[in-house]
Amino acid sequence: MIPDKHHSPMLSIPVIIGILYAWAQTVVTGALLFDTFVLYPNVFADVPKSLSTSMEFLSRASPGSFLPGLGGFTLVTGLVTLWIWRRHRRVFLYFVAGFLLLVALDFAASVLYFWPRNTIMFTEGLKVHSAEKLLETSRQFRSGHWVRLAGSLMASVCAMLGLVAAVRQSSSKL
Repeated sequence: MIPDKHHSPMLSIPVIIGILYAWAQTVVTGALLFDTFVLYPNVFADVPKSLSTSMEFLSRASPGSFLPGLGGFTLVTGLVTLWIWRRHRRVFLYFVAGFLLLVALDFAASVLYFWPRNTIMFTEGLKVHSAEKLLETSRQFRSGHWVRLAGSLMASVCAMLGLVAAVRQSSSKL
């Protein structure tokens, strides 16, 4: 629907909630892209030396300072979005697909897979582990990260498709 002076799209509360969720999911993906192409090439350049250098550089703030809060916000806005749009099947299916990808490939993967490897590489380091163990852990981390990044990209696409469907659903009521 093309807006004109008689029929402008309405930003209803459900659409605004959908915007917040889609925005948050897209920011999560952007942060992962930044990590992938800017931060991680430096962090994993020469393991274990580069891990120590990275820990010094990231001593004031790191992805761990930012992503858990953003992830929590994304989960909460995702749940609210699902509840609000639960009766509109097409909109709901897009949002639920994105939310499930977020939960499985970002939240659960972070807690169960990435956080233990972060502890090995950045908290314990060479004080506890051999250089070979740190190198293997960094390989595991980087391999898993590509899966997490792909999941986040798909979750963002689903969130945006859900938002488009939500706007269309809202506009059809005018």
